[in-house]
Amino acid sequence: RDLREELSTLHGNCEKLEKSKCQLKEEVAKLQRHLETNMVDHSQIEEYKREVDERAGQEIRQKLQEVNLFLQAQAASQDRLEHIRASHHASLRNQLKDRIRDLECELDRIKSTQPDSTFPKECVQVEVEKYKELYLEEVKTRRSLAKKL
Repeated sequence: RDLREELSTLHGNCEKLEKSKCQLKEEVAKLQRHLETNMVDHSQIEEYKREVDERAGQEIRQKLQEVNLFLQAQAASQDRLEHIRASHHASLRNQLKDRIRDLECELDRIKSTQPDSTFPKECVQVEVEKYKELYLEEVKTRRSLAKKL
């Protein structure tokens, strides 16, 4: 009788172990499916990450190329502007030199046409002041134009 009771207890334990074994098999299968799904998701995520990194790198290279082209165009424009400024300054300088030469020629002409006796010192002084003012006005105009440039 004791052996039968023990046998029935062992059968009960065996049934419980069988149920537990089936549950564990189901859980293992479920975990294996979950692991496979996650591995596929992980590889897809890695591929997507690589694609995003590659696209971002291409965009950055493209933007850098655009910036370089813009900076080159800006440098070329700056060079042209400097050249224009230099030629304008040279032109202004030449115009002022011509104006001074013209004024000096006119002063010489006036001096040579007027005899010393009829050309008193006061008249000469007035003429000198007049030409001095004209010269200062030319200088002022030149500086103003240079500032505008």
